[in-house]
Amino acid sequence: MNELQREFSAFINNMDVRLGAFVLADLPETFEKEDGETVKFPKDFGPQSLPMLELFVLSKFPNTEEILKPEHRRFFEGLIRYLGETYLRAIGGVWDHDESTGNGMPFIRPDNADGPAAGEPIPLVGIVLAAVDQRSAEVFTAVLEKARELLGGDGQPRRKCTGLSLGVLNAENSSEEEVEFLSRFIGTVEPGIAAWTQEQADPSSWGFDRESLARLGKQVAVRYDDPDDMIAEDETPFTAGAMRFIGETVRRIAFGQWRYGAGLEADDPRSKQPFIRFVIGEQNLDLVPWRLIQAALENDDAIASALDAVIEMREQEAAEAAESSDDSAGGANAADD
Repeated sequence: MNELQREFSAFINNMDVRLGAFVLADLPETFEKEDGETVKFPKDFGPQSLPMLELFVLSKFPNTEEILKPEHRRFFEGLIRYLGETYLRAIGGVWDHDESTGNGMPFIRPDNADGPAAGEPIPLVGIVLAAVDQRSAEVFTAVLEKARELLGGDGQPRRKCTGLSLGVLNAENSSEEEVEFLSRFIGTVEPGIAAWTQEQADPSSWGFDRESLARLGKQVAVRYDDPDDMIAEDETPFTAGAMRFIGETVRRIAFGQWRYGAGLEADDPRSKQPFIRFVIGEQNLDLVPWRLIQAALENDDAIASALDAVIEMREQEAAEAAESSDDSAGGANAADD
């Protein structure tokens, strides 16, 4: 996997949390229209949210130079994610990227009358810049309407929603404190891991895989005698990087979501800690990287074993779903007979 492929993979794998943080932290609850009317801001990835979204973007950025400033990069990326997911739900398609251009920027490859993902790419970055430049508040919707025409027929997608299945944070399952923390923290995960691996022996050998987690467990067991050693000032860079690496690795492999323990009792292991939540069936399973590092002092395989446990539960979940599907099919065949 080359660098552009890794960047695109990270973009997709981080969609859940970063898009959720964008919706909660960067989009307003209400918006004042040009005529002075205050309306609720739609955040449902529906086509009706596009005009309001474009008006909001225009109110924030007077020109393309402003939106391209480094301090607005997180907002710009969140906007790209929201716009892409909205298009996918309305017209079908897939996320993709083009390595031949050398930039690897993500775009949408929409469905059209010729078949799934057979349409011309929808360049999301270019669309946002065109909207800010033209200042008509009609660009986002015009792109969608053009793509709908190319679907043929009645302009409806031929596939069920192809947007990513997101466990987006919302007012019902999150808090303002958690959103604020994650909006700051998520942006430090990948840079923090990159800096951390560069400080390790053979940096290129560290990957988001079980083998690296097992190696980290052994390293922690040798490096520290007790948990107090980990919180020494000169050890903070190592433990902070290791926590991010553990959390991001298990999240990517087992399809989890970064969360933050806000408003929990002090004796809860998740309290004031970033952790990874896995939704398995109707249950939540939470892994706290800080606790896993501590567990490695007693058992150097604790970190990798935690990943194994989640994978086993995922496999059991898939097996039960397959069995249920087979039973349903068998029942249908019996009825036909």
